[in-house]
Amino acid sequence: MKKLFYLYMIILVCSCTKELNKLPLDAPSTETFPATASEMQAALVGCFSPLNLRFGENPYAIWFEMYSDIAANRDVTPNASWGTPTAGDVNTIWNTMYTVISRCNFLLDHMDRVADASEEAKQNVQATARFLRAYSYSILSQLYGDVPLIIKSQTLQEAYVGRNPKKEVTDFVLSELKAAAALLPAANQPNTMNVSSGAAWALASRVALYNEQWEDAIEAAQKVMQQEGTEYVLNPDYAALTMLSGETSKEIIWAIQFNYNDIYHQTTLSYRSRMAGGYSNRIPVQALVDAYDCTDGLSIDQSPLYDPAHPFKNRDPRLAMTIALPGSVYYGYQFETNKDSLMCWNYNVSPAVRVNNLDATHTYASFSGYCWRKYADSSEKDPTRSEINTIIIRYAEVLLNYAEAKIEAGQIDASVYTAINKIRERAGMPDIASGKTSAELRSVVRKERKVELAGEGLRYFDIIRWKIADKVLNGPCYGRNPRGFLSVAPAIDANGTPDYSKVPDKDKMRVIQVRTFINPANYVWPIPDIEIQTNKNLTQNPGY
Repeated sequence: MKKLFYLYMIILVCSCTKELNKLPLDAPSTETFPATASEMQAALVGCFSPLNLRFGENPYAIWFEMYSDIAANRDVTPNASWGTPTAGDVNTIWNTMYTVISRCNFLLDHMDRVADASEEAKQNVQATARFLRAYSYSILSQLYGDVPLIIKSQTLQEAYVGRNPKKEVTDFVLSELKAAAALLPAANQPNTMNVSSGAAWALASRVALYNEQWEDAIEAAQKVMQQEGTEYVLNPDYAALTMLSGETSKEIIWAIQFNYNDIYHQTTLSYRSRMAGGYSNRIPVQALVDAYDCTDGLSIDQSPLYDPAHPFKNRDPRLAMTIALPGSVYYGYQFETNKDSLMCWNYNVSPAVRVNNLDATHTYASFSGYCWRKYADSSEKDPTRSEINTIIIRYAEVLLNYAEAKIEAGQIDASVYTAINKIRERAGMPDIASGKTSAELRSVVRKERKVELAGEGLRYFDIIRWKIADKVLNGPCYGRNPRGFLSVAPAIDANGTPDYSKVPDKDKMRVIQVRTFINPANYVWPIPDIEIQTNKNLTQNPGY
């Protein structure tokens, strides 16, 4: 909002000079824009463009995972990114989402200027802008709590606004998504900027779930589920979803678009192993690896299939599809992070040859001993110009949203098991048998979300809304034992969180970083310090 304030100051200064009051001859003017169908489309592209935000090498949606308990950013702890009013991510997310909102407001306020577009085209643009504005408010309200709800372009006198209650913002978001869904086309086109009605309902299912509005979450999810088999399907190949080959999958409901030529990111570079020429600085951690069940459906502390000497055998197939595990082949190299493995195989040549193993000896090799497979596509021609689209929401999440909302609403029936088991069957895991208690099913869904959606930027929001962040984001964040594996499995709780306190050789694990989460303050982010200084009507969240 401070940017908007400065914009108005510039306008005031310019208005004092008659010569500068003339409309520009070589560019659109805010006095007339958008005047044509092409300008209307350009304005809509401008609403989307801030969502190409990147933190370092990674799009913001993926970066959200670095705030959670299942991933690590080698450079800083999670709370360093959001723990103070001056933290960089606090200001960047706020500014980015309000930039989207401001542009959407401007477009919606001036649609009557467009003279040569069909009513259908104008209706689609309006609905898309309302969707994007609602999405931005959903992010802001989940992170900051109460936030200013601005739904029209502001004058200078209107710029000094206070914070609206989170409930009011949530109600607005849900009403806007419902209205947008009625106007958006039904066709799901995941590899384009086109937003479908299903995307609006899918996002509504998430927002309602996050805010414990169970009936709204159920209804919204059902709107999407009614189109299963036509517009929305679970992709048979789970591993392909975050690769170039999976971008047209109808499991993807909405994604942020990137391209090789100008709007790209460098996730592949930051995820790759050192042998593959990457940085290995955004990594999955041991708390995620140990959350995956064995193939019999039991956790590793309960299953007779778990072998501590071979910990990756007989595990949920999604483990190896999500994470590069020691002993696997990754980018054509034997991926081995045991510090004593000074040589590894290079399978990129024939016959394969033994080479020096940087993943064991390089100072900045993966601190956890693992790398991400999601969003690390070996088919990309240039890791510095990744064009893999970032998934914001996909059908599997909608099924899990539905199941969780039904459980929490006390409406457990066959449809809950069906929704969960569709995802498990796709993964090659056994069905969840009927007859579970609500507590047992709650545990199933929480564990399923942790492993199914790992690496996609949703984990942080889950641990915040479940109020377990103060437990899982406090204390040491572990990587593997650099010279072996643990002698026994850690205890796994109902949320899928490992407890290493009774593991005899836990002290051999690498401590990547020691994390701090202040309860209750850190359950919301602080309002950016610069916003408080600029606008005296804004108040700070408690504890900051």
